Amino acid sequence: MSSDSLNIREHLAELKHRLKVAFMSYLGLLAIFLLAPANPTSILTLTGTYVPFVSFFLARVRLDLLPPGWQLIPGGLTSPLEVYLIASAILAAVFNSPIFAYEVMKFVSPALTDKEKGLLVPFVVSSSGLFLVGVLFGYFFLAKFLFLAITPFFITAQVTQPLINVSDFFSIVFLTIAMSGFAFTTPVYVFTLIRFRVLSAQTFRQNRVIIWVVVYIGTALVTPDGGPVLDLILFIPLIVMLELAVWLAARSLKKLEPPPDADKCEYCGANLGGAAFCPNCGRAPT
Repeated sequence: MSSDSLNIREHLAELKHRLKVAFMSYLGLLAIFLLAPANPTSILTLTGTYVPFVSFFLARVRLDLLPPGWQLIPGGLTSPLEVYLIASAILAAVFNSPIFAYEVMKFVSPALTDKEKGLLVPFVVSSSGLFLVGVLFGYFFLAKFLFLAITPFFITAQVTQPLINVSDFFSIVFLTIAMSGFAFTTPVYVFTLIRFRVLSAQTFRQNRVIIWVVVYIGTALVTPDGGPVLDLILFIPLIVMLELAVWLAARSLKKLEPPPDADKCEYCGANLGGAAFCPNCGRAPT
């Protein structure tokens, strides 16, 4: 059935199906990260203590981002469980991002032309790739700089060995890298909206200052404890990518536009009106 013959109820049913597929794949990945053991042989041999795979990730985060002299303490009885669940949820979201992007594009693809459908694979690849780049950027730059920015305040308060709630520490790290990942995918969606003529490149350029202000406010929300320097670290690459996305989308649309004389007779200049032969001189275009 073509997209033109679908009513609103059928469109909503299709959207529900696509979201269900993305959600079920996320739950499957979440179950894997929650239950997969770090050492499968310990289960087969029924020896040793069960340690989930996600513990390797948590140990790496602690080693890379916890400032020297800081110590993690359990803030409550359920704090370790919260960290375990949040870490698994973040890892599942990262690995599920290509599936989510694919389902979104499959939902809108029936309304696209054949050339526009060719953007399906590039959209999935670029959005997933930028999400991964954003996660790595948040992990190696934003989160690390955030703790470096906070450290002087502990020194000022004469706190030489800070005792940090384990839940607070990992929550800040996970929130930073997750929001950084989603922020880095924004240029892909901007490019897609302009390319599909939902958003105009000219509108973006005319409201560039307002958009920059909104983006800066968004970066401040992503990095609430890092100060203006950390906001700029995320703001600058985002703006560069947004401007590049707008320029590429506008250039792509320009290539699709027919030349001004495409529908005119090359011999007499009369308007062909889509006819195979010129209505004025009777000649066929070469």
